[in-house]
Amino acid sequence: MSSDPTEAESYCALFLDIVFRHGRKSTKTRPELLKEAKHKYSSSEVLPLRLGAEWWEDMKRDGMPISQQARFEAAATEYVMAQVQTVRWNEQLALKGKAPSLPDYITVRRVAVGAPLCIVASEYDLGIDLDIDILLDPLVQALQAAVSDHVAWINDILSFPKELRLGEVLNLVCLLPIHNNPCAASGLDPAAALNGNGGRSSFGAAACRAWEMTASRHEECVGLASRIMDSPHLSANPNMEDYVRAICSIAAGNWAWSLKCNRYIDPPATSE
Repeated sequence: MSSDPTEAESYCALFLDIVFRHGRKSTKTRPELLKEAKHKYSSSEVLPLRLGAEWWEDMKRDGMPISQQARFEAAATEYVMAQVQTVRWNEQLALKGKAPSLPDYITVRRVAVGAPLCIVASEYDLGIDLDIDILLDPLVQALQAAVSDHVAWINDILSFPKELRLGEVLNLVCLLPIHNNPCAASGLDPAAALNGNGGRSSFGAAACRAWEMTASRHEECVGLASRIMDSPHLSANPNMEDYVRAICSIAAGNWAWSLKCNRYIDPPATSE
């Protein structure tokens, strides 16, 4: 995706148009939009457009319930637009050294990490279709948010050294010192800050704080799962236990996968 916010938003809008066919160019067919995309974007950029459309049609043919289709489309739209917001923030960091507030970052990162999409898809994987009153229950929504934050924060912590080396500083560990010291938000340069002992100490403390936050979220997942199963209203649904286990496994599975994935682990430097 382009690092230019306008181009990124244009690409993401096209993705939504092609995959879900609900967007701003409804007068054009999907083949027409794909043909235009081939002239504008690289093959690697066109591939998600084509595969996304094929996958979505497969899901509908395979019998994904209409209610799930609507929820998945809404979650996918939020996910895609969260990527655009991330591009905007990266531009602000590059041009102005201006970082988003920690609460804003957490809210967008919760969506941008993709866990809410996985949570909706878990119903399809289980072959169930939960009633909307269950999905809107405060305990269920709190569990969904806790799982999503856990996924996002684990990824941020593990990828922090690699991202910092690459100059990618839109990360929970980078933003925590700014949140604790708002004066540092002007002219943000974490890489330069690490050159001094004070900078290393600050980020070390931030990493510890990020782990504490993640551990707290893990405890919340456990507690919320227990409260859901203790709720007569929620536990009366025969699919509730499987659903709770499934979405909690998203957090556990992400943790195990992220520890081994090169996307998040910075390989040790090699001497020449």
